[in-house]
Amino acid sequence: MISGQKLKKLRLLRDLTQKELAIKAGLTDAAIRNYELGNRSPAKEQMQKIAQALDCDISALTDHEPNSIHEFIHIIFDYEKEMKLKPLIDGTTSALLSHDMNFNDFLVEWDEMRKKHYNGEITDEEFEDWKLSFPKKSRFLRKDR
Repeated sequence: MISGQKLKKLRLLRDLTQKELAIKAGLTDAAIRNYELGNRSPAKEQMQKIAQALDCDISALTDHEPNSIHEFIHIIFDYEKEMKLKPLIDGTTSALLSHDMNFNDFLVEWDEMRKKHYNGEITDEEFEDWKLSFPKKSRFLRKDR
């Protein structure tokens, strides 16, 4: 299901009106308005058109709101094998360890971006744009592997 809040945030980050986004996505401005307000949810085909128009991954527009920490834990369980995740406990510190290179690349880049944001090298808006645009704006995506 689309997150109207994320859709609006990305649209504004791209400096687009609802009408301009609608034209780029081949939809009506009324449809965009209804998606942002949460009155309607687009079909997958429309979601793909919107994501393409906003230069983001479709998952950046999706509502990911686990209802509890337990739901989030079960998401980790669901991806444990695929992402090669395991817990890492070192004294009083605990973390997730992954042997998946794509996930590790993401963690490295996320840490770099968080530090840049904390140090004032990038603005709140730039950090939010990076997160909402991931993986489209990932530096690792641009590397030939």
